[in-house]
Formats: sequence, structure tokens, C-alpha cells
Amino acid sequence: MRVTLNGVIMDDDWADLYRWFGYTGVICPGDIRKAIKENPEGEDLVFEVNSGGGSVFAGFEMYSVLRGAACRTVAEVQSLAASAASTVISGCAVVMLSPVAQIMIHLPTTWTEGDEYEHRSSAAMLRSFKESILNGYVARAAGKSTRAQLSGMMDRTTFFEAHEAVDAGLADGVLDEGGGEPVDPVGVINAMTWGGLPPIGELRARYEAAVGQGTPSGAVRQLPEREPSDTAGDIRLARARMEIERLRY
Repeated sequence: MRVTLNGVIMDDDWADLYRWFGYTGVICPGDIRKAIKENPEGEDLVFEVNSGGGSVFAGFEMYSVLRGAACRTVAEVQSLAASAASTVISGCAVVMLSPVAQIMIHLPTTWTEGDEYEHRSSAAMLRSFKESILNGYVARAAGKSTRAQLSGMMDRTTFFEAHEAVDAGLADGVLDEGGGEPVDPVGVINAMTWGGLPPIGELRARYEAAVGQGTPSGAVRQLPEREPSDTAGDIRLARARMEIERLRY
């Protein structure tokens, strides 16, 4: 069975909300679980991957689900597997690249606001996440690249063309060695953004307004109701959630 993974990596709830509004360029752990469940017995499960990345935690979950799949999983990178998407494909049993495809790895990022101790805490958190990401890369590389080499590649933000990815151990082979056009750098930069998706806060407000007016909720799950609270508490909660939810690499 073949499944397309095309778009921004995010958690299931966010993906449900974007899809309710008709945005299709999103990927979530639920997509992986659904594909594994529906894959016919005895068949390879092939994921056609085109993603600039997204949420670090959603990427970790997708990696872990793929590692535990009972079927043989294959990632076919057609254009780009960058950032969190490079972790996701590392969870597949086999990784193949189109001759024109790229893999990109770099350091995790987040936003921090506060005093020096909060910034130090964020820096320590990012170092920990880097080590978790490296665990996946090292397992995938299987000795072709050392942990120190992969760490240096992350520090420098490294793009791999197909054969370089194979040499580094991040991929197993190249599809159709017949050649092709080089990757357009502008397209790569666009793929690494959120692709024009509106902020999740704006989308949630629009959703709540639509449901309040009696619009059918469709396939999306009903979002939890919020208890009344003071404005300052709302702001603190929003900032705390944003520090977690915006963590992506």
C-alpha cells in the first residue's frame, strides 16, 4: 500500500482542525497509525514523503510508531525530508530517495521569553532534544556516520543530495538513477515554512465561531470547552502552551 505524507508535521488535534477548514498540507501521527492498520497483510507500506518538517514531538511519535510497525515500512522521499521529517523517515525499515530529493538535518529551535534562568533552561532543553534526535539518526546510520559526525552536521544545518544521504547512512538507496533536474532552492525554502497555513490560534477562533453559529463539526473532534478564567491567567497559559507547541526543528 502507498500513502502520501505531504506537508507540515503536527499533532493530531491541530491536523484535525486544519483539515476541518480544508487545509490538506498537514501530517500527523494518526496518519501513520491509520496507514499501518489499513495496510494489507504481507504487503510493504510505502510512504511518499514531501515535508519540510514541523513539530518535534509529533515527529518523535511518528518515528516511534513506525519503529513498532508489524509490516515492512518504506520511505520514498520525492522532494524533501527536512527537519522533523528526517526523524520520521528514520523510523522506516527502508529509506529511498528520488535522484532529485534532499534530506536536511539541523538543530532544534524554540522561543524563550523571560530572565536568564529561563533562557538557560531552554538551552538545556534544546541540548536534550538534540541528543534524542541523534539517537534516531545514529540508529538509522548503522555505523556509516558516527554520533560526533552527525552532531556536527546538525550544528552546521546540512542538506544531503540523494547519494550523500546514502553515504551518510540516512538513506538506503536512490530510486531511478536516470537523473533529473536539480532541486530549486526557492522551493526548498518554501517547503521549510508553514506553507501559508494560518496560526493555530486564529484557526481555533474561527472554528469556535463556526460551531457557535450551528455549522456542522464534520470530521473534526469537538475541541474541549474552556473554563472561565482571568485574563492574566489566560495569557500565562497561552504563553506556556506556545513554548511547548512551537518547539519544532
